[in-house]
Amino acid sequence: MDTRRALIIEDDPDTAGFFRMVLSLADFSCESVFTAKDAFDRLATGVPELILLDMRLGLEIGGADILYQIRTNPRFDNTHVIVITAYHNLAEPVAGLADLILMKPVSVDQLKTLAERVGTFEIVPKSSHFRDPVTGLHNREFFYTRLELAYERGRRREDFIYGVVVIQLQPADDDQESIEPETFVALLKEVASRLKSSLRTVDSISRFSAWRFATLLEDIQEPDSLKIVLNRLRSNLSQPYRIGDQTYTLNVNFGGAVCDVRFKQPEDILRAAERALEWAISSNQAGVYLVAAAPEVIS
Repeated sequence: MDTRRALIIEDDPDTAGFFRMVLSLADFSCESVFTAKDAFDRLATGVPELILLDMRLGLEIGGADILYQIRTNPRFDNTHVIVITAYHNLAEPVAGLADLILMKPVSVDQLKTLAERVGTFEIVPKSSHFRDPVTGLHNREFFYTRLELAYERGRRREDFIYGVVVIQLQPADDDQESIEPETFVALLKEVASRLKSSLRTVDSISRFSAWRFATLLEDIQEPDSLKIVLNRLRSNLSQPYRIGDQTYTLNVNFGGAVCDVRFKQPEDILRAAERALEWAISSNQAGVYLVAAAPEVIS
C-alpha cells in the first residue's frame, strides 16, 4: 500500500511540527511549507492526498487564494483540504470550498481522527461538488463563493479591480429543431473549450443554466480591460460550431460589470452584469459594459 502524502501549509514552524507529528500517527508522509510561494511550488509538482491549510500566510497571498487554486485545478479533484484557522471571519468565506474547517487550538485527538477519516474515504473531496457534470466548468455555487472572496479582497485593497461577465447563448432559429441531446452536450463542451481559451487560467468560469455562463475576472488592470474581454468572447463564441458533419450557429449576448463602491453586497455586481445582459438582449445589442449604472454598448 502506498504511503499517503500530506502537505502542511503553515507559516509557524512549531505549529507545522505539531501537525506533522499528529498526521504521522495517522500514517501520513508529511511535508511542510511556510510561505504561499513555496506552497504553489510544491503544488505545481505534486498532488498530495491531504492538505492542511492555514488561512493567514501573508498580506498579499493568503490561504483563500491557495484554496481557490486547488479547487479550480482538476489535478486536485481527489485531494482533501482541511482549513485550520483561529479567525472565524477567515473561515466563513471558504466554508464551501474546504472539506473540513478546524478552529485553533487543535487537539491531537481531533486532528488525528479527522485525518484517519480522510484516509479511509469517509469524507469525499468537495472538488466534484463544484463542477458542472456536462462541461466540467464550475457551477453557480462555486461562482458565488469566489465572488464573495473577490468582494472581500476588494474591500481590503483599493487597487484590486474585478469584473463579472454573464453570457447567454441561443441556437439560431434554423438550428433549434435539429439539436438532439447528444448534439446539445457536444455544443456545450465546445462552448466550454472556447471560454477557457478566451480567458485566463485564473478566471473563474461557471455554467449557470442550460445556455447561460458567467465568469469572474480578478485583478484586471483597469475597468476598460473588460471591453477587451467582451470583444474576445464575442469573436470566439460567435464562430460556427462543427459537430459531426453538421455546422451550427449560436447567437451570443453578454453583459459585464466592474466593481464599484456603490455595490454593497457581493451579489450586486452579478445583478448589474445580468441587467446589462437583459438590456443587450432586449435592445438587440451583442454586448454591454456596465459600471454600476451607466451602460455602454460594445461595438
